[in-house]
Amino acid sequence: MENIDSKTPKNPQISDSDSSYLNGSEKTANNDSSLNLGGLFSNTFSNVKPLYESKVGSTQLYTATRYGKRFVLKGLKEGYRNDPIFNLAMAKEFEIGIGLEHPNIRRTISLEKADGIGEVIVLEYIDGRPLEAMLREKTISISQGRAICRQIAEALAYLHTRQSVHRDLKPANILVTFQGNNVKLIDFNLADNEDFIILKNPAGSGKYIAPELLEPEAIPTPEADIYSLGVVAGEIAEATGDRILQAAAEKCRSDNPSKRIEGFEMLKEGSMRKSPKILLDQFLSSKWLTYLLAALCTLLTIFIISRTLL
Repeated sequence: MENIDSKTPKNPQISDSDSSYLNGSEKTANNDSSLNLGGLFSNTFSNVKPLYESKVGSTQLYTATRYGKRFVLKGLKEGYRNDPIFNLAMAKEFEIGIGLEHPNIRRTISLEKADGIGEVIVLEYIDGRPLEAMLREKTISISQGRAICRQIAEALAYLHTRQSVHRDLKPANILVTFQGNNVKLIDFNLADNEDFIILKNPAGSGKYIAPELLEPEAIPTPEADIYSLGVVAGEIAEATGDRILQAAAEKCRSDNPSKRIEGFEMLKEGSMRKSPKILLDQFLSSKWLTYLLAALCTLLTIFIISRTLL
């Protein structure tokens, strides 16, 4: 996990990604000869198992089942459970998350007390893996990379209409489902909303944080999220060799926040057919250029050999 760098104003909030649990899998077994259905109708969480514990932050994640369905429980490590600041931060994360309903944002379900864990945020369980792992393994195609960027942009646009900002957009906080390759934006630990007047310190992770947030008395803005989106899109473009996506990413990464725009309209089907420049860029970044050059070299070789034999 990357944290904000040394230029960050004093006492920044620390990024605390909660996607690491997806690198593993769970197996359960029931050796009983008869099935106990009583537990399926209990409102108590069962099969509670640790999933992830932040190394530098306060967060601890668990998986649990209730009514035959799996959930993620997000709580505080034991040493933080009585700290009012961290409890305020968790309450703020819940209040922001519970008001969001978008297909590309993980659902926040409730705030409850769980036996042995304390107060927890109950979250939707996502069967997928972090974009971070996909970038590392270079398993993303050009079309898939563009679809991922469009879905992230749509989630952010919705979030901003709710007067909220994510403040920690990075590949570790973006999940891609195994079925359907759908994006799920997660981890609102550092998110902020205009309704709140608490925990306003600058926040973010490493290279994904917008440069203006490194200034004294910086305030979170939607434009800062757009900058982070541009960095993520640039990493996808680099991994896939997509020059068109790279151009779109650059529109998001201007040092001047007022000049940042989401450049992903150019990736929609139909718009690429209207622009000769985009068509040319698409051709130059495709495998067909390689095939064409190979064919020309072959023809040139045949021509030279035939001239020599004559």
